[in-house]
Amino acid sequence: MPEALEDRLRRLPGEWAVQRLEDVPTVQVVGYGITRPGTHADGGVPMIRAADIQDGRLHGEELRRISTRVHDAHPRSQLRTGDLVVVLVGRVGEAAVVTRDFHGFNASRTVGIIRIADSDDSDWLRLWLRVWLGSPEVRAWCERRTTGSTLQRTLSLSVLRDLPVPLPPPAPRAPLVRALDLLEAKRATNTRIADCAMQLADTQFAVEARGGETWPVSSLGSLTVMIVGAASRPRVAENEESSENSVVLVAPADILQSRFPYLYEGEHHLTFGAAGDVCDPGSLLVASREDGVRAVVNEVPAIPGRNVLVLRTESSIDAHWLLHDIRLRSTELASAAQGSAGRELGRRAFAATMVRWPPQEVRERFARLVESLYGRVRVAQLENEKLHGLRKQILDSFLSGNFPVLPASGEHLDLYRGWPRGVGQ
Repeated sequence: MPEALEDRLRRLPGEWAVQRLEDVPTVQVVGYGITRPGTHADGGVPMIRAADIQDGRLHGEELRRISTRVHDAHPRSQLRTGDLVVVLVGRVGEAAVVTRDFHGFNASRTVGIIRIADSDDSDWLRLWLRVWLGSPEVRAWCERRTTGSTLQRTLSLSVLRDLPVPLPPPAPRAPLVRALDLLEAKRATNTRIADCAMQLADTQFAVEARGGETWPVSSLGSLTVMIVGAASRPRVAENEESSENSVVLVAPADILQSRFPYLYEGEHHLTFGAAGDVCDPGSLLVASREDGVRAVVNEVPAIPGRNVLVLRTESSIDAHWLLHDIRLRSTELASAAQGSAGRELGRRAFAATMVRWPPQEVRERFARLVESLYGRVRVAQLENEKLHGLRKQILDSFLSGNFPVLPASGEHLDLYRGWPRGVGQ
């Protein structure tokens, strides 16, 4: 478990200062976004939700849109370039900086907005707040102060305003920026590789399915064994760390917010056999929200949470085909969901969904291709996980006051000299 935030702050170098987020000069906690955005409006104004904030960045692939009328009625939550957006519901504390691509968008109730006035230090402060909010200590601090149910953990604005923020003197700031820029460049390259591989897989599926008018039609219920998840997500204090005796708990958010259609890990674990059925690797885990159905294949044993539907197929070949069929028909399949937010995926309605089922040789050919593409995605993902660990080591070194001055550009051979053991290896 990460060390307590309070212990971390007590061990800061003597020349550092600590202030509440609200008291940091030039920082304003604007508030949160729209509480009642209405239904999705094609051609409307994009709205940033908690699900669109991942890995310290904003992702615009599946943005929800609101009507111009709703957007104009909420000017306070209209985003500007340079704003920080913070997850307030679910993965509380995760943050990203609003870039030019997202300027003028609005935000949902699940997102808090921090605005920084222009100054000589504004660019540095935006980066530092994003890094600090993403640290394990701050994420744990936020988790401990959430309210609401385990499915809708909420961080209040008053708690966010009280967040302690360490403020370093000017000297070590530039070296930290250079180190993080190096990490971000490599991470962005890996993400681009993974995205391209998934786009190739989706495109190949569309090509294969194009000639399927003559294929027989079967129901999902006849092609799979369906199980409805029932396990509850634990509170932070009850959460089990990953161990030989624990299993990943898959909540709908783990599926809906997964960037790639397979699952190796989750935010929470339960003791093996403590609750619910354990899904063997290779199962399809499905969740829904009003803008579409999402599915992932679990690569590790997993316990499905409430509102997660499990589809067990006869083979991984069938699972690959159904996974991409669901991805292609995401919006259409959402009609099988119930509830005001489209999050309750009924087994009976989903089982009745009809699928064109290709011959065995078509499914086998497609499976061979996507397995190789998935392998490349996984390599890129593993590299980014290593970079995430390296980022934590850099932050630890920076907060301890021992962060080295990096060499000028081009002197890369000595880049890691003097860094903590393991950094850069």
